[in-house]
Amino acid sequence: MRYWFVCICCFLLTGHIAMAQPGVSIPKDPLAEQQYLYSKAKNRASLFVHFDKNIYTNNETVWFSGYLINELQTAAHRLMSVILVRNADSSIIKQQKFIMESGLSSGSMQLPDSLLAGDYHFIASTSRVSQGKPDVVFIQPILIKTNIEPAFKASIKILERGSAGKKPNQLLISATTSDARFLPKPVIVNYRYGKTIDKTSTNSSGEVILKVNEEENINDPNIYLKLKYGKDSSFLNLLLPISKQKARVNFYPEGGHMVNGISGRVAWEAKDQKQAVLSVKAQLFKNEKVIDTVETTSYGTGSFFLRPEKGSSYSLKLMHDGFADSTYQLPVALNQGIGISVANALATDTLYVQLSNPGNLQVLVRLHNFRETYIYNSITETAAKVSIKIPLKDVPKGLCALTVTDSLGRPLAERMCFSHFDASQKIKLTTNQKSYNTRKKVSLKIKLDSPDSLAMVSVACVQSDRLSSRLSTDIESHIYLSSQLSVLSPYTTKRGYEDPDYLQNVLLVKGWRKYNWQDLMNAKPADTLKSYDDTRIYLRAKAKPRTKIPVWNLSFSLMKPKEIILRTLDSAGAYEFKPFDLLIEKEKPIYLFTGQDNVKKFEYKLSDPYPKLHKSYSKIFNPEFREVPSEVQNNQVISLKNNEGAHRLKEVEITARNSDFRGLKGANNCGDYVCRYQILNCINHYYDPENTQPLAGRTYAVRTPSGAMGKETYQACKEPPNVPGMILMEGIYGKKEFYHNDYADPLEPAFASTIYWNNGIVLTKNEQEISFYTSDITGKFKIIVQGVALSDVLYGDYDFEVKRE
Repeated sequence: MRYWFVCICCFLLTGHIAMAQPGVSIPKDPLAEQQYLYSKAKNRASLFVHFDKNIYTNNETVWFSGYLINELQTAAHRLMSVILVRNADSSIIKQQKFIMESGLSSGSMQLPDSLLAGDYHFIASTSRVSQGKPDVVFIQPILIKTNIEPAFKASIKILERGSAGKKPNQLLISATTSDARFLPKPVIVNYRYGKTIDKTSTNSSGEVILKVNEEENINDPNIYLKLKYGKDSSFLNLLLPISKQKARVNFYPEGGHMVNGISGRVAWEAKDQKQAVLSVKAQLFKNEKVIDTVETTSYGTGSFFLRPEKGSSYSLKLMHDGFADSTYQLPVALNQGIGISVANALATDTLYVQLSNPGNLQVLVRLHNFRETYIYNSITETAAKVSIKIPLKDVPKGLCALTVTDSLGRPLAERMCFSHFDASQKIKLTTNQKSYNTRKKVSLKIKLDSPDSLAMVSVACVQSDRLSSRLSTDIESHIYLSSQLSVLSPYTTKRGYEDPDYLQNVLLVKGWRKYNWQDLMNAKPADTLKSYDDTRIYLRAKAKPRTKIPVWNLSFSLMKPKEIILRTLDSAGAYEFKPFDLLIEKEKPIYLFTGQDNVKKFEYKLSDPYPKLHKSYSKIFNPEFREVPSEVQNNQVISLKNNEGAHRLKEVEITARNSDFRGLKGANNCGDYVCRYQILNCINHYYDPENTQPLAGRTYAVRTPSGAMGKETYQACKEPPNVPGMILMEGIYGKKEFYHNDYADPLEPAFASTIYWNNGIVLTKNEQEISFYTSDITGKFKIIVQGVALSDVLYGDYDFEVKRE
């Protein structure tokens, strides 16, 4: 297994995934040098993180696996950091660091019990940072649902609808105790609507009326509120009415321009002011005369053919009376230009193109990705239309651009295509049944079904209700589409990568406007000289006055739960922590001990750049939603349904204990605890209020990584004394084993929504079998497998159902 792991790392994660083999050498290419500079200046590496699901509760474990792709210098990425950020105020809820080796990283994060329900996102990045920004970053939006009764009830509703420029909207905000009584103190209300940011507070009845004037041309007509009472907070949002709805319609002629006398395809996209896509019909006008009726799909995009004539104007009028302005002008057509027509932009092994020109055609045709040119030829024709057949043998899989230029290399027209497109799943998944009862064994057979003979993947089996299409991302869509294009239109029924009609419109709408020829032409040698920030963690010492002991003589200890490491400062009085110095078990503490006497003689400074970087990341990187967030009119709507998880026990205050049976409430300083079923560090009850501290010398049940139950005699937690020179540090984590529970104990509840997780699984052409057990949750479950192969990225999924006996 280790041998195959090394092979995967060597061949997959050193720049060979989704990258080009050297193309045809083209002499006298005027753009060759610029493409080289542009390629060196623009980082091609990508980070993808497979999360087990995207809907969590406030007491769950998040499992994930990171893949660094298209990176030659994987050794420079020593760590992967993961931070959890709340969308409402960009607050960092939790931040942790994980070991990354050869471009692979995996881990888990325990969500806090006090986490408020709402929209959040994970930001994952690596230790390679330039000018305060990471070389690679991955953002995963998630939704947190709650199984905890909110500390106070809060709601917002419209009392009186306003009118733009005449009267404001009047909103009633109310807050009471959980049992509908008045709160003894006012609730602080912070709110944001468009450019307006203000705050107020509730009266003695727990109410306040907000008067909000409608803003014109507002991008997001939601009002967002943060209600704070003591140490507790709730977030609400409400979509305010708009007096004059305005649709946003954009046009994208194939090739970049409409040309008089040339029939071409025009793509169009329609959205409302909330950025939600519109599925509408419209009439196409020529000089105020209807010539066609067109429509958008459920994705808000569509296309039509048009042959513009000189001196004529063209417009589109929506057949929808809900919008104030419903007529939109098409771009003005050029008198001279080149037309490009590609019937199928999702090409497999050959791309078929038709060029149109009313006169002599003397142009250069280039197929490229702005970093490397694969086809470069001149065309001289007198025919009005020229058909071109482009073999894609030497073109790598993924997005590419077909650019028609003049003799000086200036672009005249451009069309985006996808070479070697294949939406079929490359991982074959089958189970021994399509339907199971609760707490039954599932046998999953998995096999690599692609031209590659070797792959490494991560596997998750989760409750389908915990997967939202609005928040979903997958490795194929990310690497080949979203990492190179702007935010994509929403898709609901299946993955967008599997829908050819959806992708055809995406390539038309996103098209050539994504790329900036000016950036390419302005690339300079200086742009390739990239400097990187020092993201290493240091301990530095400086002698206090009248101290004659040299700093390079100083030693210190790293105290872990199971070992003590002795280290010495270098000649400059510093020590750079290696990632494995700080490697500890999940949620366990690590202490740095400099010595009581040394504290009196030396000044110590611990330098960890990550908290500052993470704070910056939370402001810079935000999720690009494919639709507007849903309304949260009261703080009780984001809660688990009955079949989505366990009923949470009410918190129990333990005021006394029997020292012969149970320890103090909660976990000890080593992070160890015993659940109510006397299982040591039980993964199913991580934040259960009935957890107690384990007692030294007592034997407890333990669950092994294989899922079997065993026994362990607990040793005393060696808690460092509270003395000068003792510093609690943030550790770096490695992979934590997922507990494969067989749920043999009928008394222990089993409401895990993630019933299987594993990463680092090596696949070959030989079929292998994985087994796990269903929990007490009924309904549909989905198996998702993602990873990397020798020449491609892989995705596969499979569904089955769990029923009650």
